[in-house]
Amino acid sequence: MKEDILEQIATDYLNLLGYFTITNTKYRPEKTDPDWNGRQDGVYSDIDVIGFNPRIPPPDRVVAISCKSWQGGFCPQYEIDAIASNREVAGRERWKTYRELASPKWARAFRRKIKELTGESRFTYWIVCTWLDDPGGGEAWTHNPEFRKNLTPHLHIVTLSTIFQKTKEKISTTPANSELGRLIQLLKAAGYLKD
Repeated sequence: MKEDILEQIATDYLNLLGYFTITNTKYRPEKTDPDWNGRQDGVYSDIDVIGFNPRIPPPDRVVAISCKSWQGGFCPQYEIDAIASNREVAGRERWKTYRELASPKWARAFRRKIKELTGESRFTYWIVCTWLDDPGGGEAWTHNPEFRKNLTPHLHIVTLSTIFQKTKEKISTTPANSELGRLIQLLKAAGYLKD
């Protein structure tokens, strides 16, 4: 299955930063997990993008990304409240959208998959979103004690705007080897982007 466009952009960005990447990696809790529930845990979830750069020390050697390509943006406090109150959003309990952060058994499965693929137990987790609807910069999310305890203390929110800006700063006029880089070069050449 072809990735979501935001997943493609996140992959290109990690490649530009020197990471090897894989996308849509399936994982789920093991049946031997003490909290296994066949109804909730029988279906796989996936890690949108995993990046590995052997030249960078942990925890940034491995970056695991969850993409939220919602046009309405990402509002951390709204999401935290929806998870905490087990609210349904679009007919689905909201914690399931963030199962690796909200559920200890899914976090264990996520960490196990990262270790299996990269050999690393320390990693950084990014939410990549279209835009951030939070004047505080998402600190309620990145400093959330439950998320940090369940998955990793290294949580970040990265916006599409940040990815475009950082990519624009890194590329030259030599044709870029990624679709994102090439798009930015062409938009600059057409006068839509200024230096």
